[in-house]
Amino acid sequence: MKLFTVLIALYAVNGEDVESRVLFPSEAECSAALQPMQAILEASYDDVAVLCERSTLLSASPRPVARPEGLGQ
Repeated sequence: MKLFTVLIALYAVNGEDVESRVLFPSEAECSAALQPMQAILEASYDDVAVLCERSTLLSASPRPVARPEGLGQ
């Protein structure tokens, strides 16, 4: 079951805490974006934290896909 996952980036700008969120269709895609996002933010800001948080919302139908006609013949 694929669930939407949110990448949360926490950092400070001019002493003010900032939180940015990016929605991904799967935890795997969010995880793949963690290191690049952290590197981008650390180039400009101090005290950077980046994490993925799974939601409870489905990003893909849990119903199976019908087999094409003639499969296996």
